[in-house]
Amino acid sequence: MTGVVSAHHAAIFGLLQGGSPTFTVYDGQVPNEPEYPYAVLYMDTGIDEATKLCGDPDTATFRFQVTSVGLTAMAALVVVDESRIRVLGVRPVIAGRAPVRIRKETTIPIREDRDVTDTATNRHPMFGVDTYVFESWKD
Repeated sequence: MTGVVSAHHAAIFGLLQGGSPTFTVYDGQVPNEPEYPYAVLYMDTGIDEATKLCGDPDTATFRFQVTSVGLTAMAALVVVDESRIRVLGVRPVIAGRAPVRIRKETTIPIREDRDVTDTATNRHPMFGVDTYVFESWKD
């Protein structure tokens, strides 16, 4: 049986992996020689709340970050656009839960990652970061 947190994580990871054009989606870790362009999912474990008088947690708020990376600003922007299309406004499908639509919470501009150099091109990759939030209730 899948737990609540892992089910939410799997749903978001699956949304990011779907669609076209394709790009690699890493789950929190990036190898030393990644496949460009790519996205990285970082997801929290949720904040549980009780909305009923019994006090049992029946709702959770989840936040996640998508870091979009390319060897050029345009390549990073393609990943940003595609990632947004795949998650923004979507209700993830999670068994036993009723999620609301995913909302964008914050963003940072595309910038160069001077801590990393692609060995094949000798370039510093460009990246952008978007964070999202959504709530989920027990069915």
